[in-house]
Amino acid sequence: MSSLTRTRYLTLDLFNNYFLFRVSKILLAERTSFQTLEVLESPEFGLCLLLDGLIQVAEYDEYRYHETLVHTPLLNAENRRSIAILGGGDGCALREVLRYREIEHVDLVDIDRRVVEVSEKHLQRLNKGSLKSRRVEIHLTDARKFISRKKNHYDSIIIDLTDPVEGGPSVLLYSKEFYRMVHNALKPGGTFITQATAFQSRQFRRIFWTVRRVFGNSIPLHVYVKSFCDDWGFVMGLKPWGKLRLPPEDFKEVDKMIAEKVKGRLRYLNGKTYMANFSMSPEDEGMLMKPVKEITDREAFTSIAEEGEANPSWIFQ
Repeated sequence: MSSLTRTRYLTLDLFNNYFLFRVSKILLAERTSFQTLEVLESPEFGLCLLLDGLIQVAEYDEYRYHETLVHTPLLNAENRRSIAILGGGDGCALREVLRYREIEHVDLVDIDRRVVEVSEKHLQRLNKGSLKSRRVEIHLTDARKFISRKKNHYDSIIIDLTDPVEGGPSVLLYSKEFYRMVHNALKPGGTFITQATAFQSRQFRRIFWTVRRVFGNSIPLHVYVKSFCDDWGFVMGLKPWGKLRLPPEDFKEVDKMIAEKVKGRLRYLNGKTYMANFSMSPEDEGMLMKPVKEITDREAFTSIAEEGEANPSWIFQ
């Protein structure tokens, strides 16, 4: 079999369907203390990092995901001096955060040392060496334990975790109890965002409503990421709750803010795509606004596998 015809499953869509893609070269494959880690080259998607078989970063379109994840909360924060990234050991979200000259310190918290080490070695052309910045302190520890010790500390908290799949390391980082810790760790005027799985999935709705009940409200947004095979969702919160400082409809002001605050040229985000990220069809909005049960620690604990590898299947149905 030619190496060009090897396949790996790509990711799950909201119906738990698998998608396959071609792999031209496997650079690394190992089992860490927490998950299966792979770095590979794909003819379609370029350099890719996978965790438990699911793409986390693909050279082809990771910038769409990371520019949305990072610049949306930072442009809406009152200040941008102290930032936390929970997860994101690949360094790509960090790359975007470091575009702001006013940022003085970033705490990056990732439980898996090998993800950080491998990303420093293999993903430099994507993360631009961000993991070695003097403004960054890397904490190789549990994000929940780390953030629980912070009070009114951060101007923005960016949550770039793996998806909540059975047996995965991030299951307890989507609960009401965890989001209360995040809320407490933010300064007044601060912003928070989390990746929240496929936009039209029930998991997205449950994360949206869990955040809403902690922060008093929540803001949904989304961007299509081809390497994820889905329209990908994010949920944002403000402390205290209020209107966005940068309204989506004012796309000229968005362009102005990006030009003033962000160093270098963005590949995806501008005033018009920023506005599009907040747009929803009447059907999607109607479905999202139907209340669903919040996610609790108790439910998350029951989904943690006692042994074996993670099962790449959505939980919190």
